[in-house]
Amino acid sequence: MDDRDKITIDKKAVARAIRKPLDAYYKVIGNDGYDWSIERPGNWEEEEELFKAIFKSSYVSRHLDWLYVLEIIYAVIDHHPPLSAEQFAHNFEEAIIETTGQRDYLAIIPLGFRKPFLFPHLIKPSLLRQFKLGEFTFSPPATSAELLNKITAKHNFPPVSVTDFMHAARTSHEALAREILITVDVHGAEDHLRFSVESKFRTLSRLIEVFANLFTGTDAGFGDTYAVNHFFLLNKTTGEFRRIPTTKSQSFNFELSQELLKFIRSRNFVFFFERLNYSKESMYARMRNSFKFFSMAFNSDDKVASFLFYVISIESIFSRDKSSPIKATLADFSSLLCFPAEHRLNAHRMLREAYDLRSSIVHSGVSFVTSKHVEVARSLAARALYCSMFLCENLNDGPGKLEDKFFDHLRDRKLGVTKAIVPREMRFFLEIDDHDE
Repeated sequence: MDDRDKITIDKKAVARAIRKPLDAYYKVIGNDGYDWSIERPGNWEEEEELFKAIFKSSYVSRHLDWLYVLEIIYAVIDHHPPLSAEQFAHNFEEAIIETTGQRDYLAIIPLGFRKPFLFPHLIKPSLLRQFKLGEFTFSPPATSAELLNKITAKHNFPPVSVTDFMHAARTSHEALAREILITVDVHGAEDHLRFSVESKFRTLSRLIEVFANLFTGTDAGFGDTYAVNHFFLLNKTTGEFRRIPTTKSQSFNFELSQELLKFIRSRNFVFFFERLNYSKESMYARMRNSFKFFSMAFNSDDKVASFLFYVISIESIFSRDKSSPIKATLADFSSLLCFPAEHRLNAHRMLREAYDLRSSIVHSGVSFVTSKHVEVARSLAARALYCSMFLCENLNDGPGKLEDKFFDHLRDRKLGVTKAIVPREMRFFLEIDDHDE
């Protein structure tokens, strides 16, 4: 990270907040400084006013955590003679700026997919060459430190030692050598990155789930899916290579086929990811919720919960006007937006039936749904997500709030006074069969 001029703190606020705890600290330790023979004086962890003053900084709030900030506070106090509150604030800001390079990392995220049930020598790797997807780089598995270091070198990061590579492989069940690797440059304190990297990856994984359901299917088949429960951080300054546990598995119980890979590499996938991750538009907040509910449904082992979350995923997009009947709104808007004219009537029926079943579960004590109900709800929700994101992409330019433009377009479509905005990829969507076997 080179934009050091942008790293500032509110020095006046920090000076005000630090004055009393700093004076009390110096009264205990005197002019000789802290010698570690006693517990560090003061309750620094509980200095809420100081926390608020320091975290006014946009840099600090985006990249650091409180425990890391405390270490910088201690370093400033310990490496200077007694400071005034104003001197502390100045030196504290300088310390943050001077240590910026120490917070540059390369995140290496193994991404697991189901492996075909074939003899190993017959398995053709799904990814043979590296490619970029927005800020992410997708690479084939690294079966040696040498191959991993070809990836790190392209990011201008130091090599990983053979010893560190072997330890990482052993403690992650060979994830580096077995799975596709996603790399991305990240910046921040390590504990902060534990959460921010996984959060960024979670958006990516939710998009992959929707694209797989739309274009290639996710039915269980023969093969193995290995749990991936770690990612790695490589420090640019020190070369330290750390394994970081994740809160959720980074594995999918479906294959990464060449067909799915083609759609993941598409322009729309990149656009969707960028908007979901970074846009502050309220419409994308709706979409983020919708993707989250879709993922919760897709990964649930309970059919009723899964079905409900799929319907909620659709509601998250189209439910806006409290005075309009929600069942009619969902059926009208979703069928209009997500289906060609010849399939629209049937889609409208499926959407109404799905909402009726949802209401029966919530209000009437129904506690059973079939696999077909879940399958249909999943397909309807995946279409709603893709087509809504595509519509947002095409309405994104120009003045006005995107959410207003989105619903105004749907209203105008319903009235027949505007043209349809239909993704060309709709012709590749898997058909929805709601007939019981």
